[in-house]
Amino acid sequence: MSKRSTVVFTAAIFGAMVTSVHAWDHPGHMTTADIAYEEIEKTRPDLIEKIGTLFLAHPDPAPFWVAAGEAKGKERVRRMFLECARWPDDSKFTNNDRLAWHTARYAVVANDAPQEAKAAAEARHGKPVGQAMEALALALTYGMLSNPETSPSERAWALCWLMHVVGDIHQPMHVSDLFSKDFPAGNSAGSMGYVMDPVTESPITLHILWDSNDLRVPTVEAVDRATQEFMKKYPRSAFPELKAHPISDPNAFEEWAKEGNQVAADWALDVKMVPDPDKNKTQEQLVQGLVNFILNGVSPVEEAPELPPGYWEKLKSTAERRITLAGYRLADLLLAAADSIEAQREFVGR
Repeated sequence: MSKRSTVVFTAAIFGAMVTSVHAWDHPGHMTTADIAYEEIEKTRPDLIEKIGTLFLAHPDPAPFWVAAGEAKGKERVRRMFLECARWPDDSKFTNNDRLAWHTARYAVVANDAPQEAKAAAEARHGKPVGQAMEALALALTYGMLSNPETSPSERAWALCWLMHVVGDIHQPMHVSDLFSKDFPAGNSAGSMGYVMDPVTESPITLHILWDSNDLRVPTVEAVDRATQEFMKKYPRSAFPELKAHPISDPNAFEEWAKEGNQVAADWALDVKMVPDPDKNKTQEQLVQGLVNFILNGVSPVEEAPELPPGYWEKLKSTAERRITLAGYRLADLLLAAADSIEAQREFVGR
């Protein structure tokens, strides 16, 4: 295989595997879900029991029983609701996984991009790579959630994917690919470039740094604290971009993705990264190294650049805002879907 083909292959592998394994990490998805749950309980408390009933029909019920633990009543439903948002990541590498549904990556072309990188970006014709938008349309716009003819099992499956992908497209790395001198075939959502993690002081991909941000404890208690803090800091009034009826706007999902892409283009990708230094690795070694990093935290690079001054603080505040905004939008989507089904059969089937 030529060097050029290896670069393209590596980008494709990293894009498919990394972006399917991570999104916002578990705490981020759970916080978005927790915010949505609070909004739904406040606005439509009658839906809580119906949502809980729906989870009993999920085609992969075991994670929901584990998440619920010994909790009862509304707390049991809430814990299953949090699991629903992270379930697509929990089911990775199973028949329930959909590799392409986690991203919608628009090209970002750096000033130092050579002609071949510009050509690769232009070949996308302004369209994103990844099927996040199609997944959201399938789950919602095409009726899996809002159609009373959908079976409870299908609706439960669609609910979790909707919750997860709404969170994904609010993460700037999930909606962008950098084309530059170092990454002429794209950097696969920031997953091919390493920076120094200010928390662990070890190399980490820019993608996973954004996934992890400052929310790194996936306990219900930690998620609760983040939810209360974020909702107090960022009430609905802090987001003029919120719309009353997102389910009726066919362009809403694309607008949400492009918000994050703009963050990436404006500053989030403007950071020095070190690519994997070993250009002579075989395809199998590249994939093995990636999996070793994901599962064991063993980086293929020993040193990585420090973040620019102020970057980490800006990343944390941006992640907080995007996670919170995703929670409000998710609540609005689910409430709109519920309202669209005749006779309140939205979450319990026919």
